[in-house]
Amino acid sequence: MNTLTGNNVILTGASQGIGPYIARVLSAEGANLVLAARSTEALESLAESLRGPGSVTVITTDINEAAQRLNLLRRTRSDVGAIDILINNAGIEEIVAFDHQDPAMIPAIINTNVIAPMLLAREVLPAMLERGRGKIVNVASLAGRAGMPYGAVYSGSKAALAEWSISLHAEVRERGVQVSAVCPGFVSTAGMHARKNKPAPGTLGEVTPEAVASAVLRAIATGHPEILVSARPIRLLMALKALAPRGALAFARKTGMLRYLESLAARNGEGRIA
Repeated sequence: MNTLTGNNVILTGASQGIGPYIARVLSAEGANLVLAARSTEALESLAESLRGPGSVTVITTDINEAAQRLNLLRRTRSDVGAIDILINNAGIEEIVAFDHQDPAMIPAIINTNVIAPMLLAREVLPAMLERGRGKIVNVASLAGRAGMPYGAVYSGSKAALAEWSISLHAEVRERGVQVSAVCPGFVSTAGMHARKNKPAPGTLGEVTPEAVASAVLRAIATGHPEILVSARPIRLLMALKALAPRGALAFARKTGMLRYLESLAARNGEGRIA
């Protein structure tokens, strides 16, 4: 059964990382997909690979450019129809010691991971509220829920995205619109550590990109405000961080998390827009 048949879905950051995995599950569920990212070639290649019953539209977009964001929404409405679902997946991930971070990367991360998703949501929300239905899914990170040394700006940006999502969920849920944050941990084959060929330690574990894509689909189906995608129990660590931050840091040291992240940072800072 195609659960998203007839739904028009914008997916940002569709061209790489977990974007193609999300696109595939949405396509299989019958969604009319609008794929957005900066790489036209990668988007067109992905679109050609999709075999779902719905339509696929490619709109090359830099979400940090206001004119391009508005063009994405305008073309979606004119070419596909009303926007039923917005998935804010585009983002910059970076692991680097903060004192070595390129200052120019700080606003780039904040703009891509926080400001652009907020502005896109602000544009689509009024029409959703007027219709009394609509869904916004923001792909955040467990780094934003538990903190991630050597990824301080990235972690802070994802924390902002997750908390904003939960706040907005509370505002609009009684008016028919669902807002959810999906927070994955270390992602095998599609994350930065995978690109650096350095798998996460067994004590931390990894999740597959397919699991993250399934979580996005679950967020659409349930409207749950927050879905964590973790290979290990994480809510206890989140509670420990809130109640005893020093204890959480001690846990991170004991499990090898700090050592692992430091080793990634030592391989030079890397930022990438998905």
